[in-house]
Amino acid sequence: MSRAAAIEVRGLSKTFSGQTVLDNLDLLVDEGEIHALVGQNGSGKSTLIKVLAGYHAPDPGATAEVFGTPLQLGSATDAFAHGLRFMHQDLGLVLGLSSVENLMLGRSYPTGVGGRIRWSEAKRITREAVRRADLDIDVRRPVGELGLADRTRLAIARSLPERADERIVLVLDEPTAALPTRDVERLFTTMRRLKQQGHTIIIVSHHLDEVLGIADSITVLRDGLKVAHARSDEVDKDQLTRLIIGRELVKATRSVPLARADREAVLRLEHVAGGTVHDFSAVIGGGEIVGVAGLAGSGREALGPLITGRLARRGTVRVGDDVVAGDSPAAALRARLISVPGERARYGLFPNLGVRHNLTIGSLRPHVKLGRIVAETERRETRDWVRRLSIITRGADAPITSLSGGNQQKVLIARALRLEPRVLVLDDPTAGVDVGAREQVHSIIEKGLTASMGILLISTDSDELARLCDRVLVMSKGVIVDELHRGGDLTSEKIDHAQVTGRSQRRSDALVGTEPSDQERRS
Repeated sequence: MSRAAAIEVRGLSKTFSGQTVLDNLDLLVDEGEIHALVGQNGSGKSTLIKVLAGYHAPDPGATAEVFGTPLQLGSATDAFAHGLRFMHQDLGLVLGLSSVENLMLGRSYPTGVGGRIRWSEAKRITREAVRRADLDIDVRRPVGELGLADRTRLAIARSLPERADERIVLVLDEPTAALPTRDVERLFTTMRRLKQQGHTIIIVSHHLDEVLGIADSITVLRDGLKVAHARSDEVDKDQLTRLIIGRELVKATRSVPLARADREAVLRLEHVAGGTVHDFSAVIGGGEIVGVAGLAGSGREALGPLITGRLARRGTVRVGDDVVAGDSPAAALRARLISVPGERARYGLFPNLGVRHNLTIGSLRPHVKLGRIVAETERRETRDWVRRLSIITRGADAPITSLSGGNQQKVLIARALRLEPRVLVLDDPTAGVDVGAREQVHSIIEKGLTASMGILLISTDSDELARLCDRVLVMSKGVIVDELHRGGDLTSEKIDHAQVTGRSQRRSDALVGTEPSDQERRS
């Protein structure tokens, strides 16, 4: 095997209960490069990473080397000793602890006389690690006070070796899933700096534009097989998509919407404020999809919880003619103001329950008879939604955690749609799902829209907003700074420009559905 390889794996197979998940897979990652691993959920990416990390043992016959030294696949201890480091989507940080304490987890604290911790030395080590990860923070602050982008870089800093001359292979699993464009670019700057320091990076991502922009080479998996290995300058996005899903992807495009005068207003937001949102006013009509964009800290993240009662708010929320009480999710449900929250694993799913319970938990009334839940009618409805939304599952009672991310998201959307919402609030509905599932979710959103329902789509994905929305409201510093319209200036490039600059590319006397604040006028 070549000494130029950071990782070389030969003949890797993995079988679970007679089902082959990885089939005689070879993987080659050159030292000092950024290598992308792509494929749909279920393609084998996660299993491959877990075998490299030592969580799963491979089927007999596989061999592997790291920096030219044989690696015992299936051994977490050997993987760590060989310099393999893994950063997963949940980051594994303890939010109530400081950066120093998080960095020292899994390491030995520097100690002095009597075994006492030398905190000044621990802080120095932490500051040096975060500096190498291109991060400038107060390492004494609780990690929970940091934004997601800074937490991501802190998790990278924790993965770095203590010696600056030591080289590692850093595996990043969907590091950009919930990051807006500006934070993605900052993370990529950090990754390029680590590459210059001699480290090797493997990135797993569903965002193909990002993959082509950051990776030196790409490995494509499909159904447990390696179907391609190419330099990133040898393929374009369409070719990569065909390799991933095995066919041409036909993308639907939304028609130009009806004029606003033809619509009945289903949602009115009047000076909504709370948390990082200072003043948000908008009107959404029936049959309309209105998007909300904004960088981390712009107020975008807090808007959904404020509207649906998960966070206390000021201002007025009206669904039709009904005022919805603040700080009351129950009041939002009664008004049929239904939410599919962001960070589904944290806020949307009940991981200890199955598909059926996760899908129907929003309202069990249709299945209650004589004070008891009739499980069979509940299963029947679940099977109907599984069929309608093409949810891939072993059955109505399969554990929700056994589903891929895209299919979990479909269950949450089914849970919302069965409540017949007047207003549907979707918060990053395709974060962390693969390219095929992303198109399916988009199709479900479009087909689920009716003339009497409005959708508020809050998203960090500018392409998603440009494709699905009739209008996009761009937030900065807690207020709306721009409004972009389909058929005119609604493009992902203009969304990104408005997010980054905090202002419109054109002068506008007023935003439709909102009065400009003093801050907006100054911008």
